[in-house]
Amino acid sequence: LALEPPPPASRAQAPGVPPAPAARVRVQAGCVVALAGSLAALVLGSAGDTVKECSSPWASEMAARLSLRRLAHLLLLLWQPTPAAAAWKPPWAVPEMDFKQCDTDVHWVGQNYMNMKGLVMDDVTFRYCPSRLPEIWPNLNNSKVTSLRLFRSWNEAWPEERQDTVWDSLVSYVKDNGVKVLMGTPVTCDAQADDRDWKWTKALMQRLGPANVMGFAVGNELELLWGQKGIAKDCILELWDKGGLWRTFQQRVAEADEIGFGSLAITSVFTSGIIYSGDKFLPFVNIPGQAMVNDFLKNATRKYARRFVFAVNIYPYFDPTLTIDPPRHTCESAIKIATCFKPGCLANKALIEVRQKMVALTHRPDDRLWIGEIGWSSPKADALSTAMASCPTFSSLESLTLFYRNFLEWDLSVGAAGVLDPDHAFYFTMRDAQNFGNQEYFGLLKSCNNAECKIHSADFVPPELLRRYTWMNFFLQLLGSTLVLTGLFCATWASAAAACARRKGDRDSSEESDSSSESSR
Repeated sequence: LALEPPPPASRAQAPGVPPAPAARVRVQAGCVVALAGSLAALVLGSAGDTVKECSSPWASEMAARLSLRRLAHLLLLLWQPTPAAAAWKPPWAVPEMDFKQCDTDVHWVGQNYMNMKGLVMDDVTFRYCPSRLPEIWPNLNNSKVTSLRLFRSWNEAWPEERQDTVWDSLVSYVKDNGVKVLMGTPVTCDAQADDRDWKWTKALMQRLGPANVMGFAVGNELELLWGQKGIAKDCILELWDKGGLWRTFQQRVAEADEIGFGSLAITSVFTSGIIYSGDKFLPFVNIPGQAMVNDFLKNATRKYARRFVFAVNIYPYFDPTLTIDPPRHTCESAIKIATCFKPGCLANKALIEVRQKMVALTHRPDDRLWIGEIGWSSPKADALSTAMASCPTFSSLESLTLFYRNFLEWDLSVGAAGVLDPDHAFYFTMRDAQNFGNQEYFGLLKSCNNAECKIHSADFVPPELLRRYTWMNFFLQLLGSTLVLTGLFCATWASAAAACARRKGDRDSSEESDSSSESSR
């Protein structure tokens, strides 16, 4: 069987977008055909050897032609993949289809406060399949996605000619489904690139309109920038110690106000690690040469008051305090406290402490708090470096299922008296993607080429796969019918051959008897 060769090496497959399984299915189908043809030919060939002895010259000739090699070759010719290489398609050439939700046979009920929960759109989905944004939450039947978070509006590495098409798909999805979007604009060490990104963000915001934008974030997890490879110390000093982030933030807000977004919520998203400052006099981390988060939040909340929203990314999955259970070396206890949303669970404890630090900074108990990201990786994320990296169960599909279902059922309560609950939460993410060069598997779907939910039963067959290979199903059904008819044909010929053999035996016996009688006379 001829297989399609891979695309040219100069056009590498995009991360998170594996090739379609057509070649694999072709090999499987070809093996089925070859095996079935061989068995049928073996049966027919055996019957033919008997038929030749007591049938007409025509039947003998047909039996001789029904050899194992000839019939197997004939059946293979009926279905032979085209040996020529198929035309290469770019990774974003995903077939358009009416996509409302991913396919699965696992559906739950009991979800809570879905109007206060949203999905984060990863770069893979944004770039390659914006027409496949789920309208319904994965593994739910009737809960629509009402909010969406974007990290950026475009990337200079993405093909410019695709921008309008991608934005059209996103705008249609948002307006058709009444979705609110938390926009994002990056802040890096490249001021020129940041300005270009902000220009794209403003353009997309205007296309969406104020009614469909819930806010915009300037920067994401910038307190971690100092630890990234290749980042110059001068950049960190300019961003934090010299107030570069604060100046950029004010400029972005002023420009957004000028284009009609003056009442929009504003934020900068950090990790929950900012609450561990190590300084009893400062609520949030404030380390010169690394991250001056407390200074930034103090300035933002003083100037913009309650318009500024605190936003933190919470990942119990990466919690460094989780340990292996002795003596069996399992991680059952870690999974239990990391996947739940009740008093004493890691997510709840982090949110309570964030709220307490917010009050300590602003002396207001009712500032808004958003969870910018929360999710679970399965399989194991490349960046997982805690003790949980040695426990396969921790990153298993079962643990992801437990975490995601508990998130859907969570009523956003932190479970502490006098502590307000978060106002909104974004689940990370739609599809598996990369982050700072590390492959992560936080997606509720695997890739753009797969329409099935990641969470499904072991024997689930995706409807899209059945639709895609309807021709093969028809062919195999036709082959099965042919083999049944062939079996009946073989049985008929075998029966006829046996009857012929009996008649011949009877004649031979009769002739021998007659010969004996004549000899006796």
